[in-house]
Amino acid sequence: MSLATATAQDALEGTGRVKDLEVTRNRALGTITVDLNLDISDLKVGSDETLILTPVIKNGDMVEKLPAVEIMGRRATIYNQRNDILSATELPFLAQRIAKRAERKNGLKQSVDYTATTRFQEWMRGGEVTVQRGSCGCDPDVVNLGDQQVGGIGNEIYQPSYVVSYLEPEPEPVKVRDESRSAYINFWVDKWDIRENYMDNKRELASVIESIELVKEDEDLTITSITIEGWASPESPEKHNQMLSDNRAESLAKYMTKHTGIARDMISTVGYGENWPGLKAYVEGNKELDNREAILDIIDDKSLSLDDKNNTIAMRFSSTYLYLLKEVYPSLRRNDYRIIYKVRNFDMEEARGLLESNPKKLSVNEIYKVAGSYERGSAEYNRALEVAALTYPEDVAAAVNYAQKQVEKGDLEGALKTLNKTKQESAEVQAVKGYVYLQMQEYDKAREALTKAVDLGSEDAKHNLEEMEKHLASI
Repeated sequence: MSLATATAQDALEGTGRVKDLEVTRNRALGTITVDLNLDISDLKVGSDETLILTPVIKNGDMVEKLPAVEIMGRRATIYNQRNDILSATELPFLAQRIAKRAERKNGLKQSVDYTATTRFQEWMRGGEVTVQRGSCGCDPDVVNLGDQQVGGIGNEIYQPSYVVSYLEPEPEPVKVRDESRSAYINFWVDKWDIRENYMDNKRELASVIESIELVKEDEDLTITSITIEGWASPESPEKHNQMLSDNRAESLAKYMTKHTGIARDMISTVGYGENWPGLKAYVEGNKELDNREAILDIIDDKSLSLDDKNNTIAMRFSSTYLYLLKEVYPSLRRNDYRIIYKVRNFDMEEARGLLESNPKKLSVNEIYKVAGSYERGSAEYNRALEVAALTYPEDVAAAVNYAQKQVEKGDLEGALKTLNKTKQESAEVQAVKGYVYLQMQEYDKAREALTKAVDLGSEDAKHNLEEMEKHLASI
């Protein structure tokens, strides 16, 4: 990045001109480079004389000398060539080696292009470039002719202008919602008919019917279907357990029809057989379970049949198996059911009331209409955005808009949590995530997120990535 540029100026007052000064910094390499042109057309050098021009970076008491340029008279040039001796600038009392030698031909137009690179040090920021002038004859004594400033090094850090856009949520013509629950109904061994008075069935069945009736009785809702998934525990043969899970799901469907009036053809059933996912989840979550790791290995062993897995656990770890059989297997015998329903649309007054009482009845679009009815940035407006994100955490528009509000409030970690709940392959999510990391000054993470967003087509991310790189280059 260019830090300074000087127009042609008479910096050496008759002893030469410094033109086209440019100071650049390479942040990746940690270097600073000085480029300039020495116009020596008006310079007069005695035949035995050598003019030593040494570019210097300085700031207060801090000094960095760069390699010098030697402008020699005719006899001085011949003498050095014949004797191949050290130049004045290579003598021990001078720190820098020469960059170039040039023979001055008095009266003719002549210039020397100069470039030198050195390690950038923070103190150089806001400093200046000068040229030290010295002269020597046949003896090594150097006469100091003073120095002149030729340009300054930029001190300003580029202030980036980041952008972030709010998303308009997509309309939801038909609002479809669902309620998912589990019914732990106890069955007699190898039976699938439902017995209301067996164990805790009365309370469990009452809960099933109540959940359906609550939806039925709500005038805003219309049930469109119910799905039932049947699961069995693994202690019996696999084929038998598959049959039990099928039939037990069907039994619950018939019970629902009988006690709620829901037509049977609105209820679909499927039996998933043995509930190994549920068993694995329990074993993984119970860190104190004896033989935990070995049992997990058996569960994950794809070379074993389901019957072999159960039998292997029973034979190798009998005490642990008995514990699972008594304490865990009963909970694996369950029916999961999902009530799917449509929600009617609401006018503004109704939507405002539902925002706090039952926001799930509203679409994200309806919530945003409520937000738009308040002054942008007001407490009511911000609350609506929050409700949208909390109610629909996987919705991209709801997530990115609320995340931006969290950034405005200084809750950067909260913004990341909001964004991480939705799909990461979204250009908008990655763009705003990059924006959050920019606010955190975590530039590597910002670059990663913004690059992903650019690849996915985000113009905001492209702009912010360019602004970030300009800022980093300046510091």
